[in-house]
Amino acid sequence: MNSPAQRILAWCVHAFTLSGFLFAALAVLALIQGEIAMMWLWLGVAMAVDAVDGTLARRADVKRHVPWFDGGTVDIVVDYLTWTFIPALFMYLHLPWGGGPLPMILLVVVLVSSMFCYANEEWKSADYYFVGFPAAWNIVAVALWVMQTGAVVNIAVTLVLAVLTLVPTHYTHPFRVRRFMALNILAVCAWTISAGWLVAIHPVRPTWLFMVFWATGAWFLLTCVWRTVAGALRGAKATDPVDEGPAA
Repeated sequence: MNSPAQRILAWCVHAFTLSGFLFAALAVLALIQGEIAMMWLWLGVAMAVDAVDGTLARRADVKRHVPWFDGGTVDIVVDYLTWTFIPALFMYLHLPWGGGPLPMILLVVVLVSSMFCYANEEWKSADYYFVGFPAAWNIVAVALWVMQTGAVVNIAVTLVLAVLTLVPTHYTHPFRVRRFMALNILAVCAWTISAGWLVAIHPVRPTWLFMVFWATGAWFLLTCVWRTVAGALRGAKATDPVDEGPAA
């Protein structure tokens, strides 16, 4: 059954996803005006929308009730703007990224390498981990800015993560991966709050707050490394030759 009420609900979910364009525009305006904290605020709001719109879309069964409008495409465009494009511009404008043409080269590296995430048909594992670095440059940019890292670190991190976009490493989706889900959600909430606080008072870094930021970030890195290593070991075991014993 496809009732008017169900179609209206589906369109409400699409409108919620489309609101990401508003927050992206507000973030760009804040970046242009040099209001860095406001830029991160709007990107944070966009990230919150992105965290729940998929769940809402599945519950409202939008594909069934509005089959001709692809909310997934909208989500990808919003994600590219808010997770990749705007943070990459911020990195170009406000992070030490070397001299000469290097910042422009790194900007292009970030923007192009990210497409190997967004255009990847195998971006998600069966247990809902991201496969390959998921172009989360907003997380990278805010972390480097809060930690006030130098050009060498920033360049190295950028190049390594761009390469990892193409490598079958695994990264935790806190709201989809079932293993450690409660801890993952708690960690992402604590990390987001601590990061937002550090952005608001930048460049001040209270030790206790910085430790919360580090500890919760380290937890996510640990879960990613664990899943990547465990997956590699399972794959190696599955491809081991079977010992059939001596020939008769």
